[in-house]
Amino acid sequence: MPRSAACKKNAAAAMAAAILLFCSSSCKTTRFIIPGSKKVAVNNIFIEYYNIAEEYFKVKNYAKAAEYYIKASSNKDIYNASYFKAARSYALAKDWQKAAPVYEEIIRQDKDNVSAKESLAYIYAMSNDFERSERLYLELISTNPNSAEVLVNYTIVLVTLEKYKEAAEQLAVIKEKFPDEEKIKSLEEKINEALNPPSDESEGNIPAELEQPELNPKEDAEK
Repeated sequence: MPRSAACKKNAAAAMAAAILLFCSSSCKTTRFIIPGSKKVAVNNIFIEYYNIAEEYFKVKNYAKAAEYYIKASSNKDIYNASYFKAARSYALAKDWQKAAPVYEEIIRQDKDNVSAKESLAYIYAMSNDFERSERLYLELISTNPNSAEVLVNYTIVLVTLEKYKEAAEQLAVIKEKFPDEEKIKSLEEKINEALNPPSDESEGNIPAELEQPELNPKEDAEK
């Protein structure tokens, strides 16, 4: 082999050895990114948020549960479950101010969600927003006239708004459809007292003011 050709061959071999040495050294310290691994890691974070929320929910720390459900809802794959559970947690924590807009958003996305509407009507009432509660209960009655819970709560809201004639009409429906409803007596006494106030002569015999019947709580707001 000519000397010049041998030199070129030796130089190429030396270069190849140097490159291989460099790769051998650098491969020990370089971190390779697996395609899609970052997305998996991010998804795992949101799933972890959801799991943390579930644990808080189990021990009835509903405020913290709601906080982590909201964080988890940023993941579109678990958005529905997380957001609904956040709404439910706010309601169970009796944080009506935070519960209302979450339920409103659920209904905006699903206009036929009756359960969310019932919860929201109840939340409006508990927030003293009786006008909006009345409108929503009226809508619910028009689509589901055979719900004792909705009828009773709507009647209580009417009494609170001092719409006693309308309340009396609803009470008659309740007595006909659900004669064993436990709130009938207190509602009847409250409505009759308002529609038939005692005369001045019998003022001394007026009983103590009747206690306002409480709304039937939605499952979302039960203790």
